[in-house]
Amino acid sequence: MDRASSTEATEAAADPAASTIEARNERLVRDYFAAVWNDGDLEAFDTDAVSDDYVLHHGTDDTYTIDVLRTAWADWYATFPDLRNEIEDVIATADRVVVRYRFSGTHRATVFGVPATGIEVETAGIVIFSVDDRQIVEGWALDDVYGLLQQLGT
Repeated sequence: MDRASSTEATEAAADPAASTIEARNERLVRDYFAAVWNDGDLEAFDTDAVSDDYVLHHGTDDTYTIDVLRTAWADWYATFPDLRNEIEDVIATADRVVVRYRFSGTHRATVFGVPATGIEVETAGIVIFSVDDRQIVEGWALDDVYGLLQQLGT
């Protein structure tokens, strides 16, 4: 290997923004996560970043289309208006991005049949996003609903 190609390889390896498919997928999901999961920007569903056929599988039985997700996220933001989803880990491959996150917020409206308590809650979750041709096409999410309910006193 000549000196120029060795230097280029070293620089590419050291640059976290290197243009690999994994890095692009990670950036795509981080941007989507920030917009929808933290900023409440439901217009992110209308961008090229998210497939028109996007479906999120939540828990073991629930499946959400984009239209259902718009309502679910709006309700979640009404319930926890100060919510934050902090990314703790990301693993990206050529077709999947896994995000481990910590959710926090103050309970201000009825959720799961529990009236507003004003309690600050914190739980953890994980979501796996499927990415195809620079679009998020599907997701699978699991979070600690039981822990959330315990914190709300149920």
